Amino acid sequence: MRNTLTLLWAIALFIFTCSVNFQHLISNHVVEFQFNPSPDWSELMQLDFQWYSSDWRLRKIGHFFGFFVLALLASNFGKKKSAFYVCVVYAGLTEILQLFFFRGGRIYDVINDSLGILLAYLICLILLRKRFNSHPSMKS
Repeated sequence: MRNTLTLLWAIALFIFTCSVNFQHLISNHVVEFQFNPSPDWSELMQLDFQWYSSDWRLRKIGHFFGFFVLALLASNFGKKKSAFYVCVVYAGLTEILQLFFFRGGRIYDVINDSLGILLAYLICLILLRKRFNSHPSMKS
């Protein structure tokens, strides 16, 4: 069941990040993909921060929490440590794939996604440590 949830969440992240028009997706629930055979690779390096835009900030929060949830699901709440690395690779892949769907992939989004993954890892590490320390049978 967890694997199915993880896969569904990864697909949802792909749809959110690669659908041509994010606003159209959110407001009208329309998923639309248009393939771009010749993406502009320089877009990955653009630093077009739009701190003044509440829409931009909400999308970055969405990136952070979307990959936070993916890391929790994929790692089975910290039990599979390698899943955190896989999530970072997936974050990078989604940004590259965006370029092929007329979306702007950005390296800073991979960093933002990775911070969400890192937070999930740290929370799992803390909770697993507390759980380990609270069980007398696990201390020996």
